[in-house]
Formats: sequence, structure tokens, C-alpha cells
Amino acid sequence: MTARTGRARLGVVAAVLAALIALVGCSGPTSSAPGGGYVENKPGLTRVDPAQRSAAPIASGNDLDGKPLSTEDFRGKVVVLNVWGSWCNSCRKEATDLVDAANQTKDVAQFIGLDTRDLDPGPAKAFVRAFNITYPSIYDPSGSELLKFTDIPPQAIPSTLIIDREGRMAGRVIGPISPNSLVQLINDIADGK
Repeated sequence: MTARTGRARLGVVAAVLAALIALVGCSGPTSSAPGGGYVENKPGLTRVDPAQRSAAPIASGNDLDGKPLSTEDFRGKVVVLNVWGSWCNSCRKEATDLVDAANQTKDVAQFIGLDTRDLDPGPAKAFVRAFNITYPSIYDPSGSELLKFTDIPPQAIPSTLIIDREGRMAGRVIGPISPNSLVQLINDIADGK
């Protein structure tokens, strides 16, 4: 295979991945629950009724320092999975609010970032330092971990997925978070609502 052929195949793979992400982003929330099974389903917020929640995919990989990290490691706590990228302006705007929300809910929730589409971890590490982010992030440059979430897909960057204490999909916020609303949502989910 020539270098030109290899680049062409890489371009095709990138285009297919971009199309898949676009399709996921264009589709509405899905659920096998009767009537959707949602407590709330309004623009920017989806909350699943506890009786209708399904198992969340396990996001795993290495953190930004190369150490293994998995959402499964935090079963028993609410897991708040924030999808971000160092190149994302909205992610910059919400970063300090996420840190505040993580601090306010540290007794019941574990925040984990899912850094996507940063082809080099250097800018992602600089982002974490610049915003004093204390919780870990899974490094997912290809978006493969992101694409695991099909029942309630992220649909945008940033998006925040909330997994309940039993490891089930409980909610999603599309776009930048409102810190007070996120804290309330986390506390409600921690209380079994």
C-alpha cells in the first residue's frame, strides 16, 4: 500500500466516523420503555424514570496520564460523565461550573471527563490545568467510548451523562450545564428519583 492509498483510506475512515457522530447527534433520545420512560424530556435535559432505566455502557480507557480508568470503578456512586474537548469553547465556559458541581456533590457523585477528538493529550492536559479540574478524564481521541452510548446519546459536545448508583442511565444534559440544576439533578438521582 502506498502512502497516498493509506491517507485515502484514513480519510474514508474519518468521514465514516464523522457521519456516525452526525447521525447520533441528529437522532432524538430513544428508549425501549413504554411512553419513553422519561420523568423529564425537554430541550437540553432528559431524565429517565427509575423504573425504566437500562444498564449504562461502561466507558473505560486510560486517563490523560496513561492510567486505567473506568466508570465501573465507581459503582455505588452517581457517575457524572462529561463529554468535552480542549478545542471546545462551550467546554471552556462550563469547566469551572463543573468543578463547583463536583465539589458540591463529592459525597454522592464521581465526576469523570470523557475527552474526545483531542488527537494529542497535551492540549487536554493544559485544559485540565488551566481550569483546575480535579476529577479524572478518560482519553478518547477516536470517540469509540463516546459511541457506546446509543440509548441516550450525548448528541453534542459538551454533554453530560448521569449514571445512577446501580450503573443505569439516569439522565443527560446537552450543551453547557447550569451548575445549580446539575447539582439538584445529581442529588435527586442519588436519592433514587
